[in-house]
Amino acid sequence: MKTIQCTKFLLIFFIFSCLTPTSKASEKPLKDFQLSIIPFVGTEGTSVIDYRYRLSVNFFAGATGGIEGFEAGGFLNITNGYLQGIQLAGFGNLVSGDIQGLQASGFANVGGGDRLGFAASGFANITGGNHQGFAGAGFANVVGRNHTGFSAAGFANVTGGSYMGFAGAGFANVAGGSYTGFAGAGFANVTGGSYTGFAGAGFANVTGENHTGFSAAGFANISGGHVEGLQISGFLNIARSLQGLQLGFINVADTITDGVAIGFLSIVRKGGLRQVEIAASDVSPFSASFRIGLPKFYNIFSYNMRPWGDETFYTLGYGVGSHIKMDQDLSLQIEFHSMAFHKDWVLHWNQDKDKLDILNEGRFMLSYNPRAHFELFGGLVIYNQLYSENEAKGITGKDIAPSYVFHEGQWGDYQSRWWPGARAGIRFIIR
Repeated sequence: MKTIQCTKFLLIFFIFSCLTPTSKASEKPLKDFQLSIIPFVGTEGTSVIDYRYRLSVNFFAGATGGIEGFEAGGFLNITNGYLQGIQLAGFGNLVSGDIQGLQASGFANVGGGDRLGFAASGFANITGGNHQGFAGAGFANVVGRNHTGFSAAGFANVTGGSYMGFAGAGFANVAGGSYTGFAGAGFANVTGGSYTGFAGAGFANVTGENHTGFSAAGFANISGGHVEGLQISGFLNIARSLQGLQLGFINVADTITDGVAIGFLSIVRKGGLRQVEIAASDVSPFSASFRIGLPKFYNIFSYNMRPWGDETFYTLGYGVGSHIKMDQDLSLQIEFHSMAFHKDWVLHWNQDKDKLDILNEGRFMLSYNPRAHFELFGGLVIYNQLYSENEAKGITGKDIAPSYVFHEGQWGDYQSRWWPGARAGIRFIIR
């Protein structure tokens, strides 16, 4: 309890002394040495804060008007001025002015002005102004303005202004302004301005403005401006505009000027591809699909019907494709599509491996666009079917394949068949 009360007293004193008008630190006389037990109890008495010292020693805690050399304290060093040199403390170093040199403490280093140099603490380093150099803390590094250099923290690095350099944190790196360099965090990197460089996070990278470089996240990369480079995430990528590559489960962009988005679902508002397709093939007399993404790479979501004796089987399918413009009205589409057969909307391959019945398609379609709002298409399909031979355990699909199968084989526990076919239909273009 006494230690807590003493600490409170010293902190109150530090705040008070910072607000008390004194002569400028550079104008204070320079002395060689002072020794204190607690603030104002030592060789210099109460006049200690009116001088700067080349050597300062505080058995428990002490206060000076500035350090231009070396200071060591068993618990706390308080400097009502600037520090040039080295300052070491068992608990903390508190400096009201600028710092040039090295600070190391068991708990915290606090500087009210700019810092140039090295700061290491068990808990936190706090700089009110700019910081150039290294900051290492068990919990957090906090800089009020700009930081140039390297910072490592067990929890977070927080910069009120811009950051240039390397920042590594167990939880988050946060910069209110722009960021240039490398940021690695266990949870998130958050930049209020623009970002140039590499950002890696276990959960998310968030940039308020433009991002130039590479960002990788376990869940999401979100940029409020233009992205020039690469976004890779486990789930979601968002950019206002993109010049580069988005790779994730879901990709969202307002515009993509020169690049591509690859994922399960990619949504591009301006210049994106959105089409509703109605088609028929030798396997399915009716198929409805929705195609979305970019002409370079788009996603296909489909619903298909297949009469099978006295029953009708349904399929939900998914695929990807690329739209290659050949001339003004003629285009080539290369697509890969897969669908699983359903009876009464039961997902057979999830119940038992013997009930698997999947039809894979390689499509090579030519499309003709006589009008801006629709196009006609048709072309070759190469089918591959995987099915079970056990009729008692599910759909075998043996009657899907025609007599002109060009290859049959075994794929694991299932039979595999290959044959050619055809497909044609109409696509309605959504602007």
